[in-house]
Amino acid sequence: MSGFEVFNNKVAVITGAASGLGQGFATVTAANGATVVAADINLEGAEKTAERITAAGGKATAKQVDVRDAAAVAKLVDDAVAEHGRIDYMFNNAGIAVQGPMQEIPIEHWDEIIDINLKGVVHGTSAAYKHMYKQKSGHIVNTASLAGLVPSPLLSPYSATKFGVVGLSDSLRVEAQGTGVKVTALCPGFIESGIYDSARYSGGLNAEIGRKQIPLIVPLEEGVDKLLKGVVKEKRVVTLPLYGYLFWYGYRATPVAGIKLSGFLARRQMKAIKKAAR
Repeated sequence: MSGFEVFNNKVAVITGAASGLGQGFATVTAANGATVVAADINLEGAEKTAERITAAGGKATAKQVDVRDAAAVAKLVDDAVAEHGRIDYMFNNAGIAVQGPMQEIPIEHWDEIIDINLKGVVHGTSAAYKHMYKQKSGHIVNTASLAGLVPSPLLSPYSATKFGVVGLSDSLRVEAQGTGVKVTALCPGFIESGIYDSARYSGGLNAEIGRKQIPLIVPLEEGVDKLLKGVVKEKRVVTLPLYGYLFWYGYRATPVAGIKLSGFLARRQMKAIKKAAR
C-alpha cells in the first residue's frame, strides 16, 4: 500500500500545477482518488496536467490563476468549494527562483519573488484556511525549500521567501491546533523540477553553473513520492534527501558550523562564476 489512500474522495487545489512538483502532486493525488483543481498562471500547462489525469481515469479541472492576485486566488478556492462542497487539501506550490551575488540582484527580482513565493503562499493559505476553519478539517501544504531552513548564499531572495513560508506554516500550525486543520511545510533539497532552468540569474550565474554546484538532484517522481508521504503523516516539515536532514539538523545544533559550510559552498560557486567568465 502506498499510504496515499487518504486522498481518496478528497478535494485538492494545487497551484503551480502546470509542471514540476505541482504537476506531480496533482497526478499522484488524482491517481489515488482525489478531485484535483490544477491551477497555474500557464493555463495551457494546467490544462495538459488535467487532461493527463482525466485520460488516466482521474478527476481534474484546470484553472488559470496568478498567485500574486489575492482576489483571484480567493475566487479559485471559493469556486472549488462551491463546486465540490469543501476543500480538503490546499497545495500552495507556485514559485520561482532568483540566484546571484547580493550586490548584483536587481530590486525587480526581489519584488517578483516576494510577490510570488511569499505573498502567493499567503494568499492561498488565507483563502483556504477560512473555509477549512469553518468545516473543521483540511490540510494546507506550503512548498518551501531546504533554503528555508538553512543559510543559502547566492540565493538570498529565494531563501528569504522560503524562510518566510516556513515561519508562516509553523505559526499557523500552532494557531490551528484544535481546529482540525493541519499545516505542513515542504522543504526539499534539489529536485529535478525545472525551477532552475526558469530561474532569474544575476552576476554571471546561470543554470549550467548552478547545476554543477549541486551535490545531488533528486528525480522528480521520487521527490513527489517522499514529500507526499510526509504530507500523509501530517509532518510539520518534510525535507529530502539525506543531506537535507543533515544540513538542517547540523545548522540547528551548531549554527556557526552551518554558516561555515554554507560559506564554503558559496566560495565554490563564486570560483565557478569567475572561471566561466574568463
